[in-house]
Amino acid sequence: MASKARMTQARVNRGLPGDDNLLLRQARNHLAQAELNLSYSQIQASQDGIITNLQLKPGSFAAAGAPLLALVSEQVDVIADFREKSLRHVAQDSQALVAFDGEPGKLYPARVTSLDAGVSAGQFDANGLLASPTESDRWVRNAQRLRVHLTLEQLPSHLPAGARATVQLLPDNALSALFARGQIRLLSLLHYIY
Repeated sequence: MASKARMTQARVNRGLPGDDNLLLRQARNHLAQAELNLSYSQIQASQDGIITNLQLKPGSFAAAGAPLLALVSEQVDVIADFREKSLRHVAQDSQALVAFDGEPGKLYPARVTSLDAGVSAGQFDANGLLASPTESDRWVRNAQRLRVHLTLEQLPSHLPAGARATVQLLPDNALSALFARGQIRLLSLLHYIY
């Protein structure tokens, strides 16, 4: 009698035969969850680049959302801020020169790819509070600056991310463009010295 009870208990614990077995379905779910967790442990970059500031060692655990490395893109994006009054005659594909602080006197030809449509300074913040106008005791106010994006026509051999540069927009007039080239060359040398 005891052996029959144990046999019945074993059949109950085993469950139904085939794919309807509860234990088998639970095991498959655990396996699927483990495979999903394993896929989360693989890191894939969204673009080509160079890894720097790697903070991982064998056996390290990563927490969701915690940065463990930096990926420096191989795409070069030159961004310059200009006074808005300096951009009156600048349009997409306008010519420019870029001089990087690490390579004084060397000029890289560039083209304007876009001009930002605006800046947040002076925008109204509808937060339900009273307005707090900025006060200035300056007789002449600071000029508003707008962002310009440029593409280099020739890339430097080594360009670290965040490198500083001087950007000179070139006028259409040949004589003015000659003076602009001299000005940026002089400024790049001064930036290198100081």
